[in-house]
Amino acid sequence: MALVATACGDGSTSTTAGSAPADVSSSCPDPSGALVTKAKKEGTVVMSGPPTDTVRQQLPKAFEQTYGISLDYIGTSGKDNAARLQSERQAGIYSQDVFLGGADTMANTYHAQNWIAPLTGVLPASELDPKGWRGGTVPFVDADKKILSISKYVSVPIVINTDQVKADEITSWKDLLDPKWKGKIATIDPRSPGGAIYNVGMFQAADGYGDAFVKQLYKDQKPILITDSRQGTDDLAKGKYPIALGLGQLDVDTAADDGLPVKVVMPDLLQTTSGFGFLAVSDKPPHPEAAKVLAQWLACPDGNKAWNNAYGSISARSDVKPPADLPAWQVPQDGVDYFNTNSWEFLTKGVKDATELIKSLIGSN
Repeated sequence: MALVATACGDGSTSTTAGSAPADVSSSCPDPSGALVTKAKKEGTVVMSGPPTDTVRQQLPKAFEQTYGISLDYIGTSGKDNAARLQSERQAGIYSQDVFLGGADTMANTYHAQNWIAPLTGVLPASELDPKGWRGGTVPFVDADKKILSISKYVSVPIVINTDQVKADEITSWKDLLDPKWKGKIATIDPRSPGGAIYNVGMFQAADGYGDAFVKQLYKDQKPILITDSRQGTDDLAKGKYPIALGLGQLDVDTAADDGLPVKVVMPDLLQTTSGFGFLAVSDKPPHPEAAKVLAQWLACPDGNKAWNNAYGSISARSDVKPPADLPAWQVPQDGVDYFNTNSWEFLTKGVKDATELIKSLIGSN
């Protein structure tokens, strides 16, 4: 899936209201309803999300064309936005209405700091109907129902350079322990912010793997630690190393679509995640009515589809089909036992345990 876009200066994008409302699904906010009418009087809504060019360009435009409300989009990392919010809130400033972020930031910062409100007071009954979601369960992450997973997909497991590795050479994570791969495996540093630490947690939880395997892979095999997925994907394609772990879905998809010699191989352990697809609303939104419209739109079929198409992801809704150009392996399949990186226990305890283990093996970064 090739997504080509340009960055926007300071990471903030806004649209100008005035377009005619588009047709909307019956379960989405009514463009001529009372809520939207009140939201228009607020003039705008502010949302933070991933620093992804296609999201920056497409999502504000789609929302504004539907509801005639300007969307000020702040594209930034979870870590940077959390620091920004911390500074602002200490000064009594509340600048953002809606958040789309990663699991760790949402659970261990936004939720832990009580920066977000229960979505049961924001979303209508139609969006809280389990029938509308995959697996027949509304995918709240926490018991307080403040964080909703609106995307769900299989994480990129192992990526190889096809000029250097045959696909059938890697069918299990344990194949990476072959001495010939020592010092030749690149991995996003699991100590850095993001989902690379999830692999460690998956190994800890899996029968036949555990802490011993983590030591063998991350210490004894002397992997190359990298921090930038896009650069890592480019280096893999250039043959700087034959195998890479923890790369981003969009970077790998784009490289493959460009005809570069990279291929995802499917080992014995897989995990599901949501990436930046966790929705929350501020406990003190500066534009409360517009915040409700935006949150409801992102959770309903139309806005959920717009978000996932722009992000290059898969909807957690049962009535939104995956983009046709996404690889089939990225779609979670019924009957497959995936490691669930969205579980509250893992996010609030397992991530910490995995981080402590990896730091004990390779040191603090």
